[in-house]
Amino acid sequence: MNSSVHPHAVRGRPLTASGLGIELPDDTPLTAVRQAVLDHGVSLLRNVHFDDHSFRRFVESLGDKISYTDDNAQVGYGFADILKLDGTHDQEKVITGRGSLPLHTDGILLGTQVDLIILYAAEVRDIDEDGATVVCDQLAAWQDMPEPLRQPLLDGKLEYLAFERGYFTSVPEGWYPISTFRDYGRVRSLNLALPFDGQAKASWDVRVPGLTSEASAAWFAALEQHLTTDAYLYSHRWRTGDLLIIDNQRTLHGRRGLQPQTCRKLLRGQVTFEAITSAPGATLASV
Repeated sequence: MNSSVHPHAVRGRPLTASGLGIELPDDTPLTAVRQAVLDHGVSLLRNVHFDDHSFRRFVESLGDKISYTDDNAQVGYGFADILKLDGTHDQEKVITGRGSLPLHTDGILLGTQVDLIILYAAEVRDIDEDGATVVCDQLAAWQDMPEPLRQPLLDGKLEYLAFERGYFTSVPEGWYPISTFRDYGRVRSLNLALPFDGQAKASWDVRVPGLTSEASAAWFAALEQHLTTDAYLYSHRWRTGDLLIIDNQRTLHGRRGLQPQTCRKLLRGQVTFEAITSAPGATLASV
């Protein structure tokens, strides 16, 4: 993996054994956070104070804010631009609910380019490992991926089915193909969402074209085992005031489920931007 480090990059400790991510000192100015995530793939800053308005302004300072209006106004239950991941007990809502989410690329089912994912913990109570956000260094995982796991990805497409129609209002009703790689001019990387683990409610399903359901499930299980190896994975235990920014082009991310009596209220923004020359020039090998 090739990378470039900005000459004025802030210092901090990496978040994974593979070197992904940085935990920034508390006194790091918010103006330095954008460069930190471009240099390191993930940036964590604690003890930040935002309300809904100031969080929206911060998101807008990072790039072109992604929003859903006009013909797409109902996407994501009509959240428009800032999604409240409030751990709702509404059983019909999976993405904003309390169950786990498998590793995935933001924007994959909707076909939306998402460069940065911005997560802020407005309120957190009574949680430990539950509710953690997990982030995978997918570029490092690809470098070490065994050939049998690579081949279905190199074939170019997987097929998806969106169950959570209240969130994915603009996608096809049945199975449809999605490319396994994406390149928006900055980083070439996997475009992927793993299947749910059999919990009561799933937001989507995915399969390998041409394989039996059993063979497809076995391949996904092996792929998940590889991607969640400790060397590539960061598990973030949330505290109120945490600001976690994820480079969606270099990572996959997911969520551990929440226990019934816990509280985890996050604000999520997404931005996109043109190719940035100071960002790491990492690419997937053998693609």
